[in-house]
Amino acid sequence: MEANTLGMRINSSLHEIYLGRTKAFLIEASDGSFLLVDAGMPNSYKTIIAYINSLGKSVSDIKYILLTHAHIDHFGGAYYMQRLSGAHLAIHEKGIQYIDGASGLMLPKQGNVKGIKPALMAGMIKLMIAFARPKFVKPDMVLKEGMFPEQMHVKAKILETPGHTPDSISIYLPDSNTVIVGDLLRGVPEGLRVPIFYDDYISLLSSIKKVKDLNPDLVCVSHGKDHNISNLNI
Repeated sequence: MEANTLGMRINSSLHEIYLGRTKAFLIEASDGSFLLVDAGMPNSYKTIIAYINSLGKSVSDIKYILLTHAHIDHFGGAYYMQRLSGAHLAIHEKGIQYIDGASGLMLPKQGNVKGIKPALMAGMIKLMIAFARPKFVKPDMVLKEGMFPEQMHVKAKILETPGHTPDSISIYLPDSNTVIVGDLLRGVPEGLRVPIFYDDYISLLSSIKKVKDLNPDLVCVSHGKDHNISNLNI
């Protein structure tokens, strides 16, 4: 693995970019272009572009931006990244209304953090949103279960993995047996845990099982440390 202060190359075709408390992922396509997974908070685009430049590439090499779900720390930078790159933007259909401004921003419903009630968590996120002032964005593609279309030049599969949010998706990369799960799981030093808040716990567990059944060598999470699936403890 090759690392710098901005991010790290995980394998020959996958990078993770450090965006403070969250991460974005960069997938290298067979035609030399990039596919960006998530875009962080509104000001995260600067770090994403700096990392791409560190690879000797430019923002215009990003051809697709895929969002794992519609929380602000994942779509916040999408407006700027799409505008600067001209890339196609995609999200699951259940997330569209939250990133295009039709229904306001998505907030957590349930949580499992001791001493923090969901209402308090929602209030904290509202404060974060007010400070960040995200720009809404309109996707031009919809993500659903199945293999990537050939024009993306990436061998990968979209997995519908609701639970953290209704629109949550994961991305399976079979050649490296790696899954990018967004916030379906979080990584702590000891292993993989459930996220600190979620929309529906039963759906969350079902989606985690879906990922576990793939027996991936690496689970890439948006928050915390990536792990082998053997380190799952929920």
